[in-house]
Amino acid sequence: MSEMQMPETDETQMPETDMSETDRRADPLVAAAAAHWGPRFAHNGTDYLDFTRTLARISRWEEWCREWGRTAEGYETLASRAESAGHLTTAMAAWRRAGLAWHWAKFVFVVDPAQQRAAHERAVASYVKGAPGLHPPAERVLVPYRGTNLPAYLRVPRTGGELPPVVVMAPGLDSVKEELQTTAGYFCSRGMATLALDGPGQGESEYELPIEPAYEQVGTAALDFLTGRPDVDASRAGMFGVSLGGYYAARAMAFDDRFSAGVELAGPYRFDLDWDGLPQMTRDTLRHRSRCADDDAARAFAGRLTLEGAAQRITRPLLVVHGGQDRIVRPSQAERLAAEAPGAELLMIDDGNHGLTNHAFASRSAFADWMADHLRPVAPPPAG
Repeated sequence: MSEMQMPETDETQMPETDMSETDRRADPLVAAAAAHWGPRFAHNGTDYLDFTRTLARISRWEEWCREWGRTAEGYETLASRAESAGHLTTAMAAWRRAGLAWHWAKFVFVVDPAQQRAAHERAVASYVKGAPGLHPPAERVLVPYRGTNLPAYLRVPRTGGELPPVVVMAPGLDSVKEELQTTAGYFCSRGMATLALDGPGQGESEYELPIEPAYEQVGTAALDFLTGRPDVDASRAGMFGVSLGGYYAARAMAFDDRFSAGVELAGPYRFDLDWDGLPQMTRDTLRHRSRCADDDAARAFAGRLTLEGAAQRITRPLLVVHGGQDRIVRPSQAERLAAEAPGAELLMIDDGNHGLTNHAFASRSAFADWMADHLRPVAPPPAG
């Protein structure tokens, strides 16, 4: 290798070919990951070649966490060397890549709790070292909630003196605040601050708090926290959520009218409606993060994640964004929410997948522009 050593994901060390079709058929969980997760990983900050090269080393689901850990460790090595050489921009970017790789290592890996927890700890530790290198920087903050704190990242763009409006961001069932930072950049570049937080059952909070169906309590806690910040205008607040976080966004909009506008991306109207069609990993993750004993209990819990009786309360503007080919949450659930919520409008992309990661730029630009139109931010100055 040359003097500038690269992480293990570099093409000089990693095979270029994917697993054989025989290997993929042997483990349906790995096959599902290979078939569906590439766009999500790539559009949330992970190099697509890291995805393909890591999967090329995995033939059984039990290897998933370990092999993504190998990818993460390669970036940790690169980050440490860059720090030692005084190349902080490179170091922070590598730390963020390492943090995301550790996140992918553990995000739906529930077969080995000890291995999953270790990967989680390294995901948090790596990403926090790289967060100041984002533009605008991400500040790790703690949101008071029910006698404890919800970890979050706050990003505040420069707006020439006027306080920016702020968007509270809710991850989904298996996502975390770190994974939301690419999307947060779309809001920040349009003059909006963002607060992405790990709510109950998510990221840093998942080991202390189970999933909370009444997520409006989290939304209210976030707004109360932001009201005390001197660098944002909490009177112009928006709410955003993706996947199960889309449900959370709608709940927050229904019960706290301090939110001026919201975007609900790929969220369910009621989570048990498509239960039998959900991937096994999704059902297992819900069971694990809701503290349910078995699949039947998890199904019953999923029925509590419902907008029945809440959708009609959403009178502020809500953009419901969904993919017509969503295999996780059927489009009919988005259509039902849009029909019942008085403030809702529907943006359906006919060939879109779950979370619209196959239309990431177009969809994120559209809902960020929509949010900017409703929160009226001052445009930030040009970068540089």
